Amino acid sequence: MKTVQLKLSKMRKADECIVYPGSPDDGNWLRFQGDRLIGTVDAETGKARINYKHNSSYPAFHHLQNGMKGLELITIDKETIELIKAAQPKSGDRIGGSVYVA
Repeated sequence: MKTVQLKLSKMRKADECIVYPGSPDDGNWLRFQGDRLIGTVDAETGKARINYKHNSSYPAFHHLQNGMKGLELITIDKETIELIKAAQPKSGDRIGGSVYVA
């Protein structure tokens, strides 16, 4: 499973994040999750929703909902988006145990 080191917004240290496989319903959206950071970014525009200040022991996607403490709306540069895309699992990749991307 590939990971990507992300240091976004005002994070002091980078977080090692996994990138979730896309689906036809996702459109251009890329989703990533680390030990502290959770986020989603539109690969075309770079507009992203991230949260690394959620005061939880583990980030979850509900931390990206409007009104959640620590939610930030930022724009991610194209180079970082390309790093995220490169770490996204493709069809046939093993993503854990005996689980493969269809």
